[in-house]
Formats: sequence, C-alpha cells, structure tokens
Amino acid sequence: MFEFEKVCREVEKMDTLSYSVILAEKSKEVIAGLKDLELNGIEAMTVYAGLIFGAVVSDGKLDENEFALIKPMLDISLGYDFSYEEARSLLKYYKKDSKEYNQYVDAVVDLFGEISDELKADIVTVCLLVCGIDGKISHKEKKWLKQLIH
Repeated sequence: MFEFEKVCREVEKMDTLSYSVILAEKSKEVIAGLKDLELNGIEAMTVYAGLIFGAVVSDGKLDENEFALIKPMLDISLGYDFSYEEARSLLKYYKKDSKEYNQYVDAVVDLFGEISDELKADIVTVCLLVCGIDGKISHKEKKWLKQLIH
C-alpha cells in the first residue's frame, strides 16, 4: 500500500511533457493489447474509452479543464467529437445510478481476469495518469484504482 501512495504522489508531481509522453506510450500499448483479446464483440477502442471515462468519473467530478485534457483520447477512441455536455450527462447518469457504475467496475474487474499481468499494469498506469491529470489523485480516485489492482 505504501508503494501505491508513493506512485500516486509521483504522478501528482509529474510535469506535463513527461505525463503526455507516458500516457501516449501506455495508451498505445493498452489499445494494442486489447485488440488481441476476444472481448465479446466489443471493440478494443470502446473498452479503452470506457476505462478512460471510468477513471475520469471515479471521483464524481468533471471540470472543463479535466475534460479538455482527456477529450482527444475520447474522440479518437470513440470515433467522434465527444462533447463536454455528453460527458457531464454520463457522469450524472453514473452518479444517479450507482448500480450501473458498480456493474461497469465489475466488468472491468472481470476483464482483468482474462489479461496478462503486463497489460493489467499498463491499464492501471493509464488510469492512474488519467486520475492524476488535474494534479491531484483524490481519495475516491484511489479507491477506484485499488479496485483495479486487487
């Protein structure tokens, strides 16, 4: 657990260039790894977008600056111009219906049972970076990340 806290602090202190390089590299590896899997007919980019959005909404907040940083990833992975309003609507949906959000987390955990340790580490790294995109990894974000790790 100490290592987890240490890594979180390192991400919070990361400069923008290093952050961007690592996120781009790890995202590419995650997408390639997901493409190699049978995901019950779900495209790898959709799964990737779900992971990104799950990390974003894990703290229950989405400000415009945070959205601006993840928008390019969402647009590429979803294949269209994803708006801030759509993201806010999804966030409200997940906040209103915690059952739906818990089902999403369960699906991610199930996915983790089918993938290599290397791909798991890359997914956790990407999600950790997304959670720290605003320079702070909240308690709720840490709780969500821990669900992925365990």
